[in-house]
Amino acid sequence: MLVDNLEALTEQVAAANKGSRSLTIVGGGTKMFLGNPPLENAEEISVRRHCGIVDYHPEELVIRARAGTPIAELKQVLDKEGQILAFDPPDHGGSATLGGVVATGLSGSRRPYGGAVKDFVLGVGMILHDGAYCEFGGQVMKNVAGYDVSRLVCGSFGTLGILADVSLKVLPKPETEITLVFEVSLAEAKKQLEALTRQVSPLSASCFVDGSLKIRLSGGQVSVQSSKSVLGGEEISSDYWNLLDTHSIEPFLGSDEVWRLSTFSEEPFDDDEFAVCDWAFAQRWLINPASNPREGYQGAGHWTRFKGGNHSIDCEAFEPLSSVELALHKRIKKVFDPNGLFNPQRLYRDL
Repeated sequence: MLVDNLEALTEQVAAANKGSRSLTIVGGGTKMFLGNPPLENAEEISVRRHCGIVDYHPEELVIRARAGTPIAELKQVLDKEGQILAFDPPDHGGSATLGGVVATGLSGSRRPYGGAVKDFVLGVGMILHDGAYCEFGGQVMKNVAGYDVSRLVCGSFGTLGILADVSLKVLPKPETEITLVFEVSLAEAKKQLEALTRQVSPLSASCFVDGSLKIRLSGGQVSVQSSKSVLGGEEISSDYWNLLDTHSIEPFLGSDEVWRLSTFSEEPFDDDEFAVCDWAFAQRWLINPASNPREGYQGAGHWTRFKGGNHSIDCEAFEPLSSVELALHKRIKKVFDPNGLFNPQRLYRDL
């Protein structure tokens, strides 16, 4: 259902700006665990009622929808036309919204094989600090006019403005898709994934947990079936990947602290160091660490605290910035949100 709540949103932003009140932006509320908690005295502004698909051209592989549109609804509409969101966003039981996915830059299992959220954002409509609505980017893939603000807001956690609508590039749905499971050691799992990634293969997802390697093969039927016959393995439901991306599998269930290391597939580690490894071992999950894993870490990559319990480790949720990076962030924040209106401290405590 198409609902336009833009006027009410712009009025609330303008009033908050005039009254020097901070705003906490909320969509489906599925990602409040990620990043620093919102300020307790901030006023909530919800984009959930600003929803629906504005424009969709299957033949041009472009869809535009309002920020409050559930990801599950987008997937359903695209599926009817034989298309997908290539960055595989988790739908969190149907509650996750398009605006939340783009604002957090949260991609799913297909990310290393299909691309990140920012790779498919063509343009955005945003509500700025004074309540003005502005559009950035374009509606078609060949449009490159203006500053690349549409990609800048990906992963900004709403600290630059409120996403009102988003244009996305979509892709054709694979002809065939299957998920295979293998009971193997860590060394065997790494060897098998290295072999698959070094050649042209239909690999579109991978995960190693508790002695079990799961891979997803996507593509033409001949290619997928050929790979399956060579690899062997037991076939299971591909629903597994959405469960993985929403942390709805063991050992995530019941966890208090969840940390992610984003690194290179080849980065070495001990057998029992990480509970879950996906993205061909480039994304590694640490469950309930006793201390801050950033301290003393000498390897490649960066750490993100994805979830913190009541007694969480006192630190930044995201990898601390260098003085140069922090200065750049502050300059950008000052341009877009000079009064510190939007999601203050949500991304970093100094922003």
